[in-house]
Amino acid sequence: MLAVLSRLQSALRTVKAAVVEVLKGATVHDMIQDLEKKAVLAEHTLMLVVIGDMLGYPVSSYYRLKLLPYWVHRIKMWKTSLLKEYDILERLG
Repeated sequence: MLAVLSRLQSALRTVKAAVVEVLKGATVHDMIQDLEKKAVLAEHTLMLVVIGDMLGYPVSSYYRLKLLPYWVHRIKMWKTSLLKEYDILERLG
């Protein structure tokens, strides 16, 4: 009897988690995607300020040199994404 009750509780937890995920996807999925896009845009802007000299954008500031050690490991990924050619259909989606 105890094993059956335990399995039933486990099944109910699984169903509850699935319902929560469906409701979350139906209500706030668009907001989460929008926030992720804004975070990427803010990161690209900060990278441009910190290491914009690599692309010919002159920036002179003492604080960018303090931020540089935190951004060094992301330079290759940032340059690749910034210089990548995008198709117009990618921008719409």
